[in-house]
Amino acid sequence: MFPVKKKPRKCGENCVNNVADDGISICSMWKVKRKYGENFVNIVADDGISICSLWKINRKFGENCVNNVADNGISICPMWKTKRKYGENYVNIVTDDGTIDLRVISSGGRGTPKSVLLNTTNESYLFNCGENTYRISCSSRLDKFSKTENIFITHKSWDNIGGLHGMALSLEAAGVPKVTLHGPTGIETVTRDAIFFAEGCRIIIGRQQPWMTTYSDDNVNITYVPLLPVEKEQFHNPSKNISTSNNSDENTNSNNVCQDSLITSEGASKSSTEPSSPPTKRKKLSVYMPLTDPDCTYAYIIKPHPRPRSVDLSKCASLGLKPGPLIGKLKNEESVTLPDETVIHPDQVLMPKENPKPILVVECPNEDYLYSLLRSEKLSECQGDNDNSAELVVHMSSYDMVNNPQYQQFIQRFSSSTRHMFLHEKTSTLSLTAVLELQSNLNMLNSTIFPQLHIPKQQIEDYKSENHILAKPFMKYSYRPKKIVSVEDCLPEDFEGKTRDQIAGDINIMKTITDYKELISSKQSTSKDKGSDFPEVVFLGTASSVPGAFRNCTSILLHMDEETNLLMDCGGSLSQLLMLYGDKTDEVLIKLKAIFISHLHADHHLGMSGLVFERKAALARAGMEITPILLIAPVQIISWLRTNEEQFRVNSLKEVLQLVYSQNLMREPYTVPIKNERDPTLLEVVKSKLNCTDFLPVPVLHSKHACGLVITHKSGWKIVYSGDTMPCKALIETGKDCDLLIHEATLQSDMVADAAKKRHSTVKQAIEVGIQMQAKFQMLTHFSQRYKRIPLIEHKQFHNKFGLAYDFMKVKLSDVGVLNDMIDPLAEIFKEDLEYARKKEIDNKQKSKHISKRLGNLSEVLKAV
Repeated sequence: MFPVKKKPRKCGENCVNNVADDGISICSMWKVKRKYGENFVNIVADDGISICSLWKINRKFGENCVNNVADNGISICPMWKTKRKYGENYVNIVTDDGTIDLRVISSGGRGTPKSVLLNTTNESYLFNCGENTYRISCSSRLDKFSKTENIFITHKSWDNIGGLHGMALSLEAAGVPKVTLHGPTGIETVTRDAIFFAEGCRIIIGRQQPWMTTYSDDNVNITYVPLLPVEKEQFHNPSKNISTSNNSDENTNSNNVCQDSLITSEGASKSSTEPSSPPTKRKKLSVYMPLTDPDCTYAYIIKPHPRPRSVDLSKCASLGLKPGPLIGKLKNEESVTLPDETVIHPDQVLMPKENPKPILVVECPNEDYLYSLLRSEKLSECQGDNDNSAELVVHMSSYDMVNNPQYQQFIQRFSSSTRHMFLHEKTSTLSLTAVLELQSNLNMLNSTIFPQLHIPKQQIEDYKSENHILAKPFMKYSYRPKKIVSVEDCLPEDFEGKTRDQIAGDINIMKTITDYKELISSKQSTSKDKGSDFPEVVFLGTASSVPGAFRNCTSILLHMDEETNLLMDCGGSLSQLLMLYGDKTDEVLIKLKAIFISHLHADHHLGMSGLVFERKAALARAGMEITPILLIAPVQIISWLRTNEEQFRVNSLKEVLQLVYSQNLMREPYTVPIKNERDPTLLEVVKSKLNCTDFLPVPVLHSKHACGLVITHKSGWKIVYSGDTMPCKALIETGKDCDLLIHEATLQSDMVADAAKKRHSTVKQAIEVGIQMQAKFQMLTHFSQRYKRIPLIEHKQFHNKFGLAYDFMKVKLSDVGVLNDMIDPLAEIFKEDLEYARKKEIDNKQKSKHISKRLGNLSEVLKAV
């Protein structure tokens, strides 16, 4: 026991226990314990990183605030502390210099979304969020989404909302506590159901109410302009049915009245997105509200607030005003009285008031909406030459729609000074900077396994008129202080060539590549087995959890034979297919006979909707009959399919999908069939369509209903896919003697506890599974995003029968002999990544050791109390 010492009264009688045996003061931790309860030590993370400050945040923001620590360990405590000090609108404390710009995230080229981000000093506003929106921004290193709390959707289509779930997860990791969705009814339902598949997500999803006509905050006022198809527009005039008075409660800040629903993996289905009781003045509304119509599309009128008027110091001097508090009062538009009783009014010394012109965001989905577009009173107020004429119109309509005579009439109504920016399928898709750089590196190493990507260039020439702008990814329109269109962040058309030249200039990398090619050439010259073209395994996505700059979510395309393709998981596949196959993508989609979903986590199946719709379009373009594709998935996927069917107005998914529950294809002793659902003919249907002798889903150790796959083809080869799993005995037994094992290896070998907690495998565990299975070769995939371009792996301690998967990698069984030899060159090319990962690992271990020691000392002290 320590000798008793006197301490200040506020510490309490037991304060003597705050000194540990090693002399390290733990008084602050003791205080935390006294104030916040006995369990405060549980806030220390498993990796030893202290997140004690988040415990304090819990008191104000609830028990779930700890989820705002990003997976990469980056602390976002400062943002929360700021909120505690300054309130919910802490962002407004940032000094506002009045700067406003509009950034094109992606311009809508085939396979890419149409999305723009309006940036002010302390807030950002995202318009449309299709698949890959967040990934494109991360890849470009221009990410400003950490300031984004409001997302505006023009038209309810997968092209516009397919990235909302991923954006919500990424914003949560960046510390954004709440996101408010604005747009057509039903977008919150799709987002809610998508986030349901993401474990542990607790971001709050807000939704503007149907009686709202504007959103307003300290930076902008955004007016919603509902557009309806002609048959509904003729009977309902929204401009007359909805009050737009600026003094009405309907126009109050939507942040104050939006409906919140807490989305969690456990309780999403219970979360309500129905509007709460509206304010009393809702009685002024007509019974018909177009904003609740499922066919309603939005245009948006963005009106930035004027900047505070600046002081003209020369006028102050002429009036005898000296620098001091009087000038401050005048700047706040207060009149002041000089000592000689002269009264000076603000207008005498302030610059003229600014009248910011609006920015419009418009999408006309098809010709049915032209009637509403041309007759919109709110839009017409921004046309012509007047004080409210538009500064910029962002057109998100298709190329054909923009060239429609009636749409051209709409454009011509604007002032000659109005600028028009066009985002459509004819624009450039050159956007994934990090992906292109990585693929250029890999292609120089082995051009067969890592082919060059097909990046469609801009298909039409830039407009000759300076007021007509063809959008490019990362283009920036500066609204304030200067009206400038900047393309300095856009990728040049010869970007890939410049990247290759840069690599060629690195002597060490080129020597590594040359040595590897010589080694492979000597092996191939002595090998008599040229191998078959099939099967060919194509890795479309090799990352876990969320898409990143270098790796996309899990998806593997298996070319089984000349006419048959199988997709194993579908985290975000369409854009990857387009980059890899270019003009031949339609051919690949037409030959796609089945999609196998291993489990229902978001990163494994939420790319399915866009891909299925595109396959249907590919069949139509080829003049072929629309044949359904087999969807082999856990039965719980049915709720997601129904959401798609209801919200995207699909007449019937049966036209494009034939659903087979994976549980009903399992066999003894691993079978878990659905009651009364087993059909003995199902397996034969699958085997016949895929030309295989066996197709066996196997229950694995991950989430509920997760399964791996063992597939044997008529030609004799056998491939095993693990899905997400811990080392699994059932998979080992059923996969015995396979030609190729594709196994997840989420974490490095020494992170066994973390892997077990998340029910994943480490690199070492995955390789041991391959040994026990007696697999001829195995590919490791599903790497944590913490590893960037190469996972942290000490490969020389293992055998040489494994390789590392990368996005866009093509592997034939005849290629596996060269894949293990590739690991050393990869480690050399990406040695900076490995050095950074190892340094971070050492730092984390030191923190863990230090905190564990302090906690051990504290435990001894507490026992003595």
